[in-house]
Amino acid sequence: MTSHAPNVQPGSTPRDGIRDAGALPARPRLDRSGRLTRAVVAVALGVGTLAACSSAITTAGGCGIEAGTGCVGTYMKGAKLPQADLFGADLSRADLRYAVLAGANLDGANLDHTNLQGADLRDAHLENARFTHADLRGAKFGGAWLAGATFTGATGVSAAELQHGTVCRTLVTPGVWLNRDC
Repeated sequence: MTSHAPNVQPGSTPRDGIRDAGALPARPRLDRSGRLTRAVVAVALGVGTLAACSSAITTAGGCGIEAGTGCVGTYMKGAKLPQADLFGADLSRADLRYAVLAGANLDGANLDHTNLQGADLRDAHLENARFTHADLRGAKFGGAWLAGATFTGATGVSAAELQHGTVCRTLVTPGVWLNRDC
């Protein structure tokens, strides 16, 4: 059986002078002073740049914004995260003052002890989200889906404010449930 591919060992050079694309040189090229040559440095930098640019995850405060993320205690004041997918995220004790989370998916998110002063949560999906002891002064909930959300001990939020969203099995304070939309 014959093979059309040349028999080239990784790191070796075939007779025509072309190096195997998957092979790495046995040792880096150095100039007279012992420094890496510009070609090797440029290739190394180019690979790092491509790897950095290939990420599709948005970050805020150094935390990756994606479903199930854990951003406990992260500083994200004023973050612009409209339509973000934070399903099941742990954002407890985070600073999200004046954050824009309009239309975001925060279903099942943990927002216990989170500072959400002035946050825009309009049209957000907050089903089964926990806001226990959160600071919600000035937060906007118009059109938000709040089914099963818990607000016990939260400051700056009232049943009247939450009525601007869709409420069903929504716990405002111990013993106060909003069920208008069930």
